[in-house]
Amino acid sequence: MTTARTISDHFDATADAAPTRIAVKEDDHEISYQSLQAWSQTVSCDLEALGLAEGQRVGLMVPNSAAYVAAFHGIARCGGVVAPLNTRYRTQELVYYLGDTSAAALVVTPDLVEAAQEALAQLEDPPSLLVINRDQSCRTLSEGSAAPPPAASTDSPALLHQYTSGSTGAPKRVIRTHSQLSFELERLAAVFDLGEDDRLLGAAPFTHVNGLVRTMMTSMYVGGRLYPVAKFARRGALETISRERITYFGAVPYMFVILANTPRRGEIDLSSIRTAFSASAPLLPDDNQRFHENYGVTIRQLYGSTETGTISVNTHDDPLDCMGSVGMPLPDVRVEIVDENKQPVGPDVEGEVAISSPCAIDGYEGNPEANASSFHEGFYLSGDLGRKAPDGCITLTGRKKFLINRGGYKVNPLEVEEAILSMDKVAEVAVVGAPGPHGDDIVRCVVVPAGECNEQDIVDHCKPRIADFKIPSRIEFAEELPKSETGKLLRHKL
Repeated sequence: MTTARTISDHFDATADAAPTRIAVKEDDHEISYQSLQAWSQTVSCDLEALGLAEGQRVGLMVPNSAAYVAAFHGIARCGGVVAPLNTRYRTQELVYYLGDTSAAALVVTPDLVEAAQEALAQLEDPPSLLVINRDQSCRTLSEGSAAPPPAASTDSPALLHQYTSGSTGAPKRVIRTHSQLSFELERLAAVFDLGEDDRLLGAAPFTHVNGLVRTMMTSMYVGGRLYPVAKFARRGALETISRERITYFGAVPYMFVILANTPRRGEIDLSSIRTAFSASAPLLPDDNQRFHENYGVTIRQLYGSTETGTISVNTHDDPLDCMGSVGMPLPDVRVEIVDENKQPVGPDVEGEVAISSPCAIDGYEGNPEANASSFHEGFYLSGDLGRKAPDGCITLTGRKKFLINRGGYKVNPLEVEEAILSMDKVAEVAVVGAPGPHGDDIVRCVVVPAGECNEQDIVDHCKPRIADFKIPSRIEFAEELPKSETGKLLRHKL
């Protein structure tokens, strides 16, 4: 393994320096850095016993928990590449992602074993299956067909294998390295002035870049105390923040909206929060204002992507004065607003947001077509529209691409269409995003039926096939879909 300093090296050094400090508090159970390190070493030993080679992918399908943290660092320590998988994925999705990653192993919790086994049974070369338990143990349930390791990295070793949904085809592979992620963690710690006394609420899913990097990994990086939330519940979150004196709360807009709309009960005090930020979708100013009026806390907008990591944060002294802004780029991150010819535009002129960053990838794995359209002369072309003020502050104004942003999760319409089209009673379907009430999107579908079916039939058909956040919440029926003379679907006319 490379001698370069890695995220797992940093975690082990933190645990060695402060073994008795509490790393995770889960319900009423406190886990020290020493115990968490030992748990993660158990995972490393099990993977090494299976012959895991440096650079091989390991699927991680575990809810927000101490087990997730232990498994993540256990995989990283033995040179594996973590491939986070949403715990709400079903067979269709698991078969695709496990096959596409050529996963050598899959780590799950006991309640997800059955779903994992159903997917593995459909794979020609299934990964090994491991189960991680709350009693700080890990065991191998089945040995799979070892996948050949990818070519060794020429720079920093790879750490994360994630996906960002493609607008015209299969999801695109995003591989980020230890050094790219270390850069991001260093900048986040500096921007938010984080240290070992901070208490971080892990409400955003760790399977998503927002909760994974900006909360879980950040907490372990600074030696703080993490409070993972396996299933977000508004009163539970408020009580935890108040009781545990949480200082750092990163989430997605719908979580803040739910909390802003929650009637006050009992002694709820959020004054301990030094940093609250929203990411993954726009947080509307009215919702931010209502949260502030209820709790005295102003939420900062953070802008980032799977490809680039964190891009910018609104660090204005009074974010209420500029709630629509995503702030200034992190130090050493460069943002340009460009026109259709990829040329920079002037201040306050709308264009596409282009990013150059030490923590950004320089291309998707195995996708030259997407690379040609999304990367240009060291910049990632985000597909987001925005403006840059003369002082450098960025305001986002919209999106060029047709991905649906549902509560921070990017939904590929083509994937939803595939699930619905597998229904005998559907002749054609088109899926698009529609404006939601709080700045994100809802999933809308228009169905041309081939037989008698209703909205509930569509929902029931989708449930075992795709994650619940991808299932359309607005379902309409039509005799035909709008198409061009060449037969191309005209989504903008739906």
